[in-house]
Amino acid sequence: MIESSGAGVEALLGEEIVALAASTFVVVFTGVGLGHKQARNRVDQELYGRFGKPRGSDAHHAYQAVILQIVLIWERAGIAARATASGQLVLLPDGTRLLDATDAARELRTLL
Repeated sequence: MIESSGAGVEALLGEEIVALAASTFVVVFTGVGLGHKQARNRVDQELYGRFGKPRGSDAHHAYQAVILQIVLIWERAGIAARATASGQLVLLPDGTRLLDATDAARELRTLL
């Protein structure tokens, strides 16, 4: 896995958040059945793969803030929800609609 310098954090923070939330959702929930749980750390893994693994506490905190914002967007759109204190995520019915969309970002904006 790539280690992230400040450039990785800057790239992550420079992403348009709804588009990032949509593309991350598709990767994290593809193949997950309706109502099934997905580990929250899959979101971390996806972002680490795209932007590098955060190095240093400030970078780690920045990544965690973006991950929380993504999950809040998912919950607001009604496509996924946190199911437990451990952070497991559950695929909701409108989430299947997003998975089937040809333009996930546009569909997520519609759901918001």
